[in-house]
Amino acid sequence: MPKNLRTQQLTERSLNKLFQNYWKIVYSFAKYKTRDHHKAEDLTCETFIKAFLKIEKYNPEMHFENWIIAICRNTFLDDCRKNNNNLTYIEDQLYFEISDTAPSPSGQMILKEQYLNTLNAISQLGEVDKQIITLYYLDDLSYNQISSDLNISYANARTRLNRAKYRLRNQLN
Repeated sequence: MPKNLRTQQLTERSLNKLFQNYWKIVYSFAKYKTRDHHKAEDLTCETFIKAFLKIEKYNPEMHFENWIIAICRNTFLDDCRKNNNNLTYIEDQLYFEISDTAPSPSGQMILKEQYLNTLNAISQLGEVDKQIITLYYLDDLSYNQISSDLNISYANARTRLNRAKYRLRNQLN
């Protein structure tokens, strides 16, 4: 990988070369994460698309392989969060029976009470904590979206949310 990738003219041929050189590495990582051939291919393709769109942001001091694997990992995690995936594998499902997961009427009342208690606890937090918890949990925004909405860094968004969750946990206990 040339050290001056950022200044290198990004031709179709150079992007093709990156794709060919790193496909196996990214696909192997994606396969390890998803445990599914088709999902791994989709994740790999999405990773390369994101990498090619943001190639100007690549820091030449970082190994390219690490950079693209980080994109793959973040894409996988974003997809899991977006789809609220609980990672279960077919092998695990063979040993369990599928049961009705809908809560009973008394369970629904308990859930509603817990929900109202949580909303009440959120309303008692400071404005900054309320705002970040609302954006992440109720508006279902990612850290990137929160950081751009609040005009703060990605790391700052994560830190603020962790601190707000800590304060909320203390209020609920």
